[in-house]
Amino acid sequence: MRGCNAGFTLTEMLFATAITSVVFSQIVVALVSSQRLYEATIADVELSLQSRALREKLLFNINEDGGLMNACQSELEVENPNTGKGNGLKFKPNKGSKNRIALNSKKKLKADNGKENWLTCGALVFQGTNVFSVVATNGTIQADLNMAILIGERRYGQQQLIQAQIMNE
Repeated sequence: MRGCNAGFTLTEMLFATAITSVVFSQIVVALVSSQRLYEATIADVELSLQSRALREKLLFNINEDGGLMNACQSELEVENPNTGKGNGLKFKPNKGSKNRIALNSKKKLKADNGKENWLTCGALVFQGTNVFSVVATNGTIQADLNMAILIGERRYGQQQLIQAQIMNE
């Protein structure tokens, strides 16, 4: 039986503190992991939505004349003809004036005609410099949408390819 000096011994206090520290450290690890998973999920959803919007703009809504699907095959040119790859694409729709789409110095797409920033999709940036390439001589082009977004202090990326065959002459 204990006397009036009832309480915990130093050993009991150290043991309880050690167990509490281990439990709290595991809770912190779980919280940090779930925060990173949340950021990655948000980035993936945002990149998917923005790349879909960009794809729709490129193919169907570059300006009032339409997008690449309204371009003439004979008027389609990737800017670096030596390698078939480049960071820009020149084309002319069936009706309307010539257009040029290229990466600017901030690695965002920019169109020469119409509104300059209509292709801007949030905070997305392209990770590569060769966006457009010729896949086949039958008017098939490929757009490499290798994009990234910054969320918090982390950079998340996603790569999607668009292949379109220009049928108009």
